[in-house]
Amino acid sequence: MLKEKLHSLIRFPYEEKYRDQLELGMVSLNYKSERTIAFVMLVMQLFMIIVFTFRPGSIFYSYRRLRYVIAYAVLAAGLIVLLTIHKRAKNNWRLHARLCTAFGILLVFWISFISYLDSLGGLSIIVYCSFLPMMAAFLILPPHILSILHIVTCILTNCLVLGTPYGQENVFSTMINSSFICLLSIVYSYRLYHARLAGIYDKIIIDQKNQQLEAANEKLDRLSMTDTLTTLGNRRYLEESVKSPLEKYGVHMGSLAVLLLDIDFFKQYNDRYGHQQGDVCLKTVASVLSSFSEQEDFHAVRYGGEEFLLVTTGLPAEEMVAKAEQIRMSVASTQIAGPQKTKTSVTVSIGVSYHSSWKPGLLETAIEEADRALYRAKQNGRNQTELYS
Repeated sequence: MLKEKLHSLIRFPYEEKYRDQLELGMVSLNYKSERTIAFVMLVMQLFMIIVFTFRPGSIFYSYRRLRYVIAYAVLAAGLIVLLTIHKRAKNNWRLHARLCTAFGILLVFWISFISYLDSLGGLSIIVYCSFLPMMAAFLILPPHILSILHIVTCILTNCLVLGTPYGQENVFSTMINSSFICLLSIVYSYRLYHARLAGIYDKIIIDQKNQQLEAANEKLDRLSMTDTLTTLGNRRYLEESVKSPLEKYGVHMGSLAVLLLDIDFFKQYNDRYGHQQGDVCLKTVASVLSSFSEQEDFHAVRYGGEEFLLVTTGLPAEEMVAKAEQIRMSVASTQIAGPQKTKTSVTVSIGVSYHSSWKPGLLETAIEEADRALYRAKQNGRNQTELYS
């Protein structure tokens, strides 16, 4: 039971698949504050070195003063190294963890040594009481590692301080105060670490849910603008993805061409082969249009029943008619089994409307014109292309 409890305190509290994200999130979250605290500490050490240097007798006034200056210089050097490597550790949480651990070990000895020097002068363990909680807030490390650093600091500080005259006179208060601060720092580091981790984890999960929701909404939006049988655009697609952009930007797109296609004798085809085969015919024609629209940058729409609409901009009239003929022949070459009134394959009749420049409301006009041209194509025998004029 105790073993399981200890293991639960040491192990990573979330799914391992999130570890890199969470650890990097911790580093990013505290990156600026770490650098700020480290810089402030560096300034403090340099300030103390200057103060001791210019005091009467300078740093060599006493062995104790010299040791203070050496301790400040060592911590200042450690902080300079920390700030230098810290930039590289921003996107590498493992390097960051090693860097924090190394600096934590330096702090263990520094806090203990400064507390020892203070006690030689009859001072309390104020540095220990101040810096131990700071370690919990400053060092982004798992609580069990910080706990070890805190406990070692507490033991080492007591061993050094209790060997001084001040420590021997204040054994009880020194041990009680240092132990209490150590315990407080351990609890604080544990709660702070898990609170930070929980906040980042919640953000990751919320971001994932939002991405899933956005993907689902995009899928629903696509489905709402897609004809389920042919997978071409539907009337809503025509309104939102074709008409609306044209109304906004059509003046910059040059010419407008609309092709309206109708499958010849489709009613007879359904009567002979049945509606299921009719659906196959619709999907086959739609696949031809879909392939063509992808290659030529056309908008392909199932306009209704066996009618299809193609819309494009920026092409000259002659090229537009040639492409309409290319589509007509591509459908004829599919060799779909045709009804009695057709030959060996299903064919389409195409009406084309072409305008060399855009004006508001032109799309509706062009569709009407393409419909009239389609009617002429059917009147003239079907399986042909007619340009509205």
